[in-house]
Amino acid sequence: MIDKIVYSLWTRPSKKNLLESVTNWKSPKAHIYCLALSVLRSSEFFDEVELVTDSAGYDILKKIKLPFTSVDLKLDEIDEAHRDFWALGKIYAYKEQEKPFIHLDNDAILWQGLPDWGLNSTLFVQNTEDKDWFKGTYTKEITYCNKVLEYFPKNWNITQEAFCTGIFGGNDVAFIQLYCNEVLKFLHDSKNQEGWKSIANKGSYCVVFEQYILACLAHYHNIDITFFDKHLDQEKLATYGYTHIWGAKKDDAIEEKLGTSLQQHYPEVYHQINSELF
Repeated sequence: MIDKIVYSLWTRPSKKNLLESVTNWKSPKAHIYCLALSVLRSSEFFDEVELVTDSAGYDILKKIKLPFTSVDLKLDEIDEAHRDFWALGKIYAYKEQEKPFIHLDNDAILWQGLPDWGLNSTLFVQNTEDKDWFKGTYTKEITYCNKVLEYFPKNWNITQEAFCTGIFGGNDVAFIQLYCNEVLKFLHDSKNQEGWKSIANKGSYCVVFEQYILACLAHYHNIDITFFDKHLDQEKLATYGYTHIWGAKKDDAIEEKLGTSLQQHYPEVYHQINSELF
């Protein structure tokens, strides 16, 4: 049964100090509020809470003393040239794991921990992205990859769905390692380098290498997949106590909402953030 939860924080995609600018969030403070709220809540349900980050990320978070049981600076090793692939830090964090785990995105919160069926899962993902969702989010990028790249993982162009990894992990660490290795080969294989150079909007391809390749390999290897909720029923997820902020990260009111929640549940950390970081 899984007793470890992992968070990753790779600062380079934001290009500046995370307290000044952060990718995909309305404000740096909203991001820190949410990460703190998520970590503090998770620490109530998991024995191990690990942070995989880089030196710049650790320099920030150590000031507010979040209850991580371990810190890994593995993300210092990612080449600066790859910072447009903003999800690559997550792949490195997954690959570092040697025991069953759950990885939770910085904009997701497990208010009630995970049900036992999640903790016992072979492979755990948030939901499937298929049909219209797959067509709108993945087809264009996959089609372009077919034109300019040469190396592809198993089941590429066969699988017609992807797995959302707002929450991701499982007990089959060997498969997760295989998946991470395939992603890194897809990104770094010499046969693909000229093709990647032709792509300006590399950030749009993060869902392809993180979420589409995951589904391709899971189907190819016949892995038993557990969905938090297969087709994303928000009411069902709320019943499980799971919040994924997603696109609302850029809402005007998100900083105030998260700050209010953090102040209500963990007032000491709320005040520490505002005195030590901002």
